[in-house]
Amino acid sequence: MNSITKKLLSLIMLMVLVIAVAACDQFTTTQTTTATTTTTSASTVTTTSQPNSTTTETSTFTTTQTTTQTTSIMTTTESSVTTTTGKYLGIQVVDITKTEYNLGESFDPATITVLLLKNNGTALPLGPSVYQTSGFSSSIAGEKTVTVTYDIYQTTFTIMVLPNSTGLYITMPYYESAEGLMGEVLVLELNEILNQGFISHSYSSASYKLDETDEDPAIPGNVILVYSGYSVSGVWDAGATWNKEHVWPQSLLGDDAEMVADIHNLKPANPSFNQDRSNKYYSESSTLVSYEPRDEVKGDVARILFYMVVMYYPVLELVDTAPMTYQMGLLSVLLDWHELDPVDDFERNRNDEIYEYQNNRNPFIDYPEFVDLIWDNLG
Repeated sequence: MNSITKKLLSLIMLMVLVIAVAACDQFTTTQTTTATTTTTSASTVTTTSQPNSTTTETSTFTTTQTTTQTTSIMTTTESSVTTTTGKYLGIQVVDITKTEYNLGESFDPATITVLLLKNNGTALPLGPSVYQTSGFSSSIAGEKTVTVTYDIYQTTFTIMVLPNSTGLYITMPYYESAEGLMGEVLVLELNEILNQGFISHSYSSASYKLDETDEDPAIPGNVILVYSGYSVSGVWDAGATWNKEHVWPQSLLGDDAEMVADIHNLKPANPSFNQDRSNKYYSESSTLVSYEPRDEVKGDVARILFYMVVMYYPVLELVDTAPMTYQMGLLSVLLDWHELDPVDDFERNRNDEIYEYQNNRNPFIDYPEFVDLIWDNLG
């Protein structure tokens, strides 16, 4: 081998050595970033080694990175009571000035104050026309729970209905709802009792009924005349023997045909006595303006007038002065007469006959105690 060939071979081997050394210093890196819903990182390293002096190393790096942005939403709920108007808490009953009622007495809304409570701590008074009450009944004694309702709100309070303190116990079913009552409350209840089922008749028809209501128990077919006390034939002869006396004078009844025809207020009388009495009020003596009947019928007359006041309440009134239309008197005298001339069998029979005729009764004949319970307790 010549020298030139040796030199060329050495040069080639030197170039190969340089290339090999350069290859040992070479490496490759790969990096990837990906945004997803989560954050992850991964690294992979791969190394290949040659057993000789030549080594090749390959490194691969793979990185996945996610950035998640969270938006925080703050919700504020306002604490409040939702109502029809959105600003009220409820209602309350305050200032209960009447906690006890008598039997049969009506509830008085003026005795309570109802407040509508606002969320801001203030209150608005409510009038009786805008709220309702329920649960009140004075027909039976005992504690009662009364409910007050306004719109969607309710509240309750208690009152007491007092037991019967009148000393009068009703045995007739006709008057059972009047048990324990007094004063105006008793008047109102009796008014309802007397008018319920009442049958009104014409004034002329009474001419053929008074011979039964006022029949002389000793002489059948006769009637007893109210002012004179005479017993005469009960046959109606157009007023020649007897005529119809209005105990409450017709001229003081106005033009009310029902009052004029009410047979409780009619009595057979001598025409001359009837004319003498005219429209005078009753008193302890007969004068130009007053009239005194015989003692035997003073209580009868008083109880008839008491009936008329209750039956036609509040139109009619008993007074202690000279009466005007819809008035009659004298009240103080009539009250005395009621005591001095008690109810007798003649009145009781008359009351039964009238009940069959016009379907109502005179309560002051059935229960004379009603007189004191009313007039001793009227304001």
